[in-house]
Amino acid sequence: MRTPIALPAALALSGLAACSGPRVANKDLGLQLAANPPMQVITRTPPPPPVPAETFEIREGFTLVSTLGTFREAIKRDGQKIRMKPGIYRAEEADPPMAVPLLHAPEKADGTVPLNHQEHIFAVNGSNNHFDLRGAVFETPVSVQSTLSGRAHVADTWHINGAGNTFEGGYFRNVIDKPYPDYRVTENEFEVCNDGNTFLDCTFVIRGSIPYGYTDYYGKGGPNFGRLNKHSFMSIQNANNTTLVGCRVYQQSFGHCVHFHTVDGALIRDCHFTGTLRPTNDIFRETVGRASEYGFQVMYRGKRHIPHDEMIPLTEDGVRSYENVRNITVVDTVVERMRGCFQLLCVGDVMLDNVTVREAGDFGFDLSSGDKGRVTMRNCRADIAYNPVFNLTRGKAPKGASYEMTILDPPDGARPTPRASLGIIAGDTCMFTLHDGTTRPVAEEANVLRCGGRRGLVNSTVTNHTTARLILDKHVRNCLIRSHGPVEDNGQGNTIVRLGLE
Repeated sequence: MRTPIALPAALALSGLAACSGPRVANKDLGLQLAANPPMQVITRTPPPPPVPAETFEIREGFTLVSTLGTFREAIKRDGQKIRMKPGIYRAEEADPPMAVPLLHAPEKADGTVPLNHQEHIFAVNGSNNHFDLRGAVFETPVSVQSTLSGRAHVADTWHINGAGNTFEGGYFRNVIDKPYPDYRVTENEFEVCNDGNTFLDCTFVIRGSIPYGYTDYYGKGGPNFGRLNKHSFMSIQNANNTTLVGCRVYQQSFGHCVHFHTVDGALIRDCHFTGTLRPTNDIFRETVGRASEYGFQVMYRGKRHIPHDEMIPLTEDGVRSYENVRNITVVDTVVERMRGCFQLLCVGDVMLDNVTVREAGDFGFDLSSGDKGRVTMRNCRADIAYNPVFNLTRGKAPKGASYEMTILDPPDGARPTPRASLGIIAGDTCMFTLHDGTTRPVAEEANVLRCGGRRGLVNSTVTNHTTARLILDKHVRNCLIRSHGPVEDNGQGNTIVRLGLE
């Protein structure tokens, strides 16, 4: 029995894993089966919605809207300034289905433009509007989401089909008004389908995926081992220059936070995206559900036993790119407790400036544009809590990229799992700089950075001001390695310089 370790109140944890201190469990029958013991997780409790104010600001030129029905009408029109009266608005019906042209997409062989077939609770079809939503709370219940299509890539709670809109100060949350798992959720809470939309100082509470509690152990697409219904925060699809500023996202469902598809330009600034982790040991306490039915085996990508003493994400990735994505900028932002906090494999420039990753659920950073663009990480930070910091293994090896990283202390009480490390780096003519921001020793078994891997590391510079041990794989060639920590060189033509105490 481990001795509990007190945690700072600022972490706002609702529970901790067996490998990282005290446990505070929360029984939520909207997210788990009643027969199981309370699920133990590491997550942030979302702030309560604002209390409707008796008096509130209406800026000059804005028109007051006080009912959800009137708001539905307003989001279909152009060129307005709308002030939503503070209050709680729960959706009870859905807007009609529609099909809109897929922007920035090549014509099909017959000369027609591909269509985006949509079902939704809210269709924002108007353009060039400013929606002042300060103090307004929009609730989208799973009972209403369940009335929409279950076909892939069709149902999203909000479709933003107009361009140039600003959504300011709203509080958006999912309400689970049916017991788990007797409901269906939309694929994304928001799908942005047009250019130049901005979300400013909004809060989003995203809940309701099925199954919940197992990461991707039972599939994350077809085929999978049982019903799967993911629910992400925001898909930006064939839409350029989306901006999120000052937004807070509480991702408490299996799905991505923000993901991009055919995008040229996006800005995320001063945001906080936070997910949920679960210790694998907690799964073995279940008596019913997906894990129990499969004998506590992982079924996806090869049958095997669920590992003990690891930490898994109950979300997908924090910021994720898919096909044909370029010019993504993230500034002054924190991403924590997501599967891959950043997985941006792009065909153009990527910039991360003053970005912090905490408690990655699978890895912190996988960033590459190959030779199609430049990746720049400047003044970024991450801890080695449970899983690797770098995972430059999935896309093409970056070329001419720059990665600057400060290693931070993990939360008090966190103990490294067998997967914890600085991870793997790769590239051609790249620069990696590691700074030491820790105040207590890093566990020796986790204090390792592997260089090269399958992608290789060539003609690059690694400057390591930390105590981490660098392992240069056989694919590391003609690199300059300047390191305070020890270096194991299994490559060719490398120059090793040991740094003194800084």
